[in-house]
Amino acid sequence: MNDGLRLVGAVAAVRIQGALLLGVSLASCVPAFLDGPNRLDPVAGIGTAALLFVSTFCALLKLRRPWYETRLARLTPPPATAEPVAPDRTFDLLSRTLTVPLLLVLAIGIGIGAATGVPAGMFLAGLAAAMLWQSRWLAAEEKRHGGRLLCPYAPFRVAPDDPHAAAYRESRFWIVREPSADLTPAS
Repeated sequence: MNDGLRLVGAVAAVRIQGALLLGVSLASCVPAFLDGPNRLDPVAGIGTAALLFVSTFCALLKLRRPWYETRLARLTPPPATAEPVAPDRTFDLLSRTLTVPLLLVLAIGIGIGAATGVPAGMFLAGLAAAMLWQSRWLAAEEKRHGGRLLCPYAPFRVAPDDPHAAAYRESRFWIVREPSADLTPAS
């Protein structure tokens, strides 16, 4: 491994983050729907859950598409010093980075649900579902561009002296095109 910027597949990163967040955020809602002293009326609980989910789902779909399109418009090959992470290592790399934030989401969601009866995890479930929805569109864009879309792998905590901090903030996409096989018959 070199000291270059590590790049992961953009589609895989969105799918992994969305899938992990969706499961954790839904699990954090369980205490809100259990029978307890702070439980909301069933109609109010379901209405609150639906409002939290739909509002964040729609907001992310609306805001994130232009964000992706801006990055797709500036696609270039990755820098020579960058290290693309193999697709089979992407899940392990991202899931290790997301462990602490996901545990915090779970704990906070359980705490809010138990204390207030509000299924707060539905806010993040909407975001996660929107990420999964958008990953389909991003996969189609990846196919249309004819290569593997890459984005920077950013650690959970970025050191102040990290030479790649600017790349993490910029969050740009790069593309690696596979050499196409020559399909012309030999003469």
